[in-house]
Amino acid sequence: MAVLYISYDGAAEALGQSQVVAYLEHLAREREITLVSFEKPGADREAMARRLAAAGIRWRPLSYHRRPPVLSTAWDVLAGARAVRSEPAPELIHARSDVPALIALAAGRPGKLLFDTRGFWADERVDLGIFRRSGLLYRLARRWERRFYSEADAVVVLTEAAVPQVRRWLGGRDVPVEVIPTCTDVERFAGSTPRPEGPHAVWCGSVARYRLDLGVRLAAVLELPLTVLTGEVERARAGAPAADVREVAPERMPAELHEGDIGLCLASPSFARTATSPTRVAEYLAAGMPVAVTPGLGDLEALVEDEMVGAVVREENGAAVARAAAELRELAADPGARDRCRAVARERFDLSPGVAAYAALYRSL
Repeated sequence: MAVLYISYDGAAEALGQSQVVAYLEHLAREREITLVSFEKPGADREAMARRLAAAGIRWRPLSYHRRPPVLSTAWDVLAGARAVRSEPAPELIHARSDVPALIALAAGRPGKLLFDTRGFWADERVDLGIFRRSGLLYRLARRWERRFYSEADAVVVLTEAAVPQVRRWLGGRDVPVEVIPTCTDVERFAGSTPRPEGPHAVWCGSVARYRLDLGVRLAAVLELPLTVLTGEVERARAGAPAADVREVAPERMPAELHEGDIGLCLASPSFARTATSPTRVAEYLAAGMPVAVTPGLGDLEALVEDEMVGAVVREENGAAVARAAAELRELAADPGARDRCRAVARERFDLSPGVAAYAALYRSL
């Protein structure tokens, strides 16, 4: 089966390397794969070209345009559709999120369509303040989103919590809906050791879409130093001026996470959050770190409580934060809890089961 994979995230950026290329390198062992991706300025295209070529993956890198808003995305959709039409017709198009799905439809949908949702895209943009829920852009995005579900031959979602809503949007269509959370190479983090100076509270990844302010409060109650590892350095320093804020290359991340530290993944609840599976949680657990989460973040609330690998910060009042902090201190000091964290990471979030799930879905199509 020839597969054309479309990603609006660049293959050469950190997210693309961990959530696109890492999967495709395995899937290409039994499939002919062409990757169309949108690369941002400054990306090391030459190094990525060598890596993809070594895996036997054909690569069509296109340039990502940020401005002007909306029109730049429309331009990218047209460029992507031209690239897809210039390729030999694939048997399957794997569209990673909404913009790639729009590209597939604009290209005439040459092959079966796997809609890999990555979340509720239109509603996420409302949460980010990009769309207004009463605005035209949101209504158009939701209309296209329904079209993607009506055209898809299979759908991937990140969480069990998202499945009932996706089934409603499918309108009774009997197509496969597969839950594949964001995964990581768990073994890369297996060698983590405790910090010599004692544990830290650690925040990895994006700040804009999450509640760093709540992380600062929790770290203070825990009486632990706060380390923030993010590409949004200026925003993080403004929100956490006393923290150690740094940008870390993806290959350095395993060395920055330490067994017995506490990983923070905190956000305000919303409809879009039910479809969220943050990569940082998989990495925290793989490193033997208990995690602090907030309710409504995909499947994380149930995971943390059922597997006893962290605490849920249910409310923002002082008593609720103190309760969560007490649970987290106990877990961070318990070697058995650290072992549970790693076991859950291997079972739920390791790259190998994720690759196997995609491979099985490809075969079924």
